[in-house]
Amino acid sequence: MADDTKPGIRILDRFGSIMDGIDETDPDTARFWLTMAFQIKRWQTRHLPDRGELPSGNIGARLALEGVTDALEDPDNAVITSIFLPNEIFHAMGLKPVMAEAISDFLTGARSEAGFVAAAEQRGVPETYCSFHKILIGAAETGVLVKPHLIANASVACDANNITFKWLAKSLGSEHVYVDVPYEQGDDSIRYVADQLRELAHVTEETFGRRLDLDVLKEYVTRSQATLDAMVRTLPLRHGRYLANDMGLEMQQALALFLMLGLPDAERMVHQMEEDYKSARRYDGLSLVWVHAAPYFSVPLQKVLDRTETAQIIASDMGFAQVSLDGWSYGPDHPFEAMAERLVRNSFNGPATRRIDRIRELAERTQADGVVVFCHWGCKETLGASQLMKRDLEAAGFPTLVLDGDGCNRANCPDGQVATRMGAFIEMLQAQRAEEAGA
Repeated sequence: MADDTKPGIRILDRFGSIMDGIDETDPDTARFWLTMAFQIKRWQTRHLPDRGELPSGNIGARLALEGVTDALEDPDNAVITSIFLPNEIFHAMGLKPVMAEAISDFLTGARSEAGFVAAAEQRGVPETYCSFHKILIGAAETGVLVKPHLIANASVACDANNITFKWLAKSLGSEHVYVDVPYEQGDDSIRYVADQLRELAHVTEETFGRRLDLDVLKEYVTRSQATLDAMVRTLPLRHGRYLANDMGLEMQQALALFLMLGLPDAERMVHQMEEDYKSARRYDGLSLVWVHAAPYFSVPLQKVLDRTETAQIIASDMGFAQVSLDGWSYGPDHPFEAMAERLVRNSFNGPATRRIDRIRELAERTQADGVVVFCHWGCKETLGASQLMKRDLEAAGFPTLVLDGDGCNRANCPDGQVATRMGAFIEMLQAQRAEEAGA
């Protein structure tokens, strides 16, 4: 999930070219090649880590690969979930949750997204629908993605969440649980969601024929809160430090938190971030907060942002959507309420102003030079709020660039135009910094 010239990416390219055209005609073969590609890449992240990344970066890359590959290898124990749905219930029962965005991201990494997008559109999915969800639908409908026993999703954070999973469950004949998350952030909302999570646990027990140990669940929730609290502690450490970051790594670390939150490895990754950032060398380039998905496959944009001395992504709002900046109301002794609180207070839940406040707080705590709002194809929530974000963030003193593109479908991402606009934005920020230094 980075520069197309890297050996790992070239491996996935080769498998992508082998897969081209066989998605629907021979889904078993397509699944075999894709799984093999991910297995090879997983082996690489385990045994040949990227020397250019910080140790925490290599952990994040490995966890993201393992989260997707392990679920694809063991479909009988996999659960298809939506972004932000608490996964501790599944981990505590020895299951392997994998969310739509993770599957689609890695299918894109294998350069196989076009066939799945086409398959979804041929079945009536609108061209304007979210590409992450189209790829998932295409993979399921062609038979490349094995039918899961359980599909579970929450209403956070997009319209597609309220359509895709219901449609897939009906089409595939999978058990389905939907968690409705109210916009209001009070205790009534938390209790309402907690009861739905209890029902999710019950359905999961019935579907897989195993019991949920509440003491084990509490252990996972304890680690989740400790992990997210450690993420908050990394914010001031990011300022003026070289993070060896790139768009692909930013997405991988966010995916690792979504997929693995509650597991010891996720907590270890974030504690390693703390250590890495404390000892990282000084960085004098620009620091940017990134909003929403990132087109990690865009080579022109990589040349502008990935591991350069000019500018780096210092934080993303997706990576910090689940944290609490002012403490938790419910602890691990009330695991369902604790998980529900994380969903209800998620910065992607509710009015756009809630998300804008979180972006501004990230920019303030990292002392960012500017913000990039990426309007991913089909995401009406981000697109509709983008100008409001720009207005409010610039009023708070953070120059903001709004970019249109696609986080997982190359066909919808105008590389040259996006890179040109990003370059111009960086030049503007550099000029502004020079003017302030000379004042």
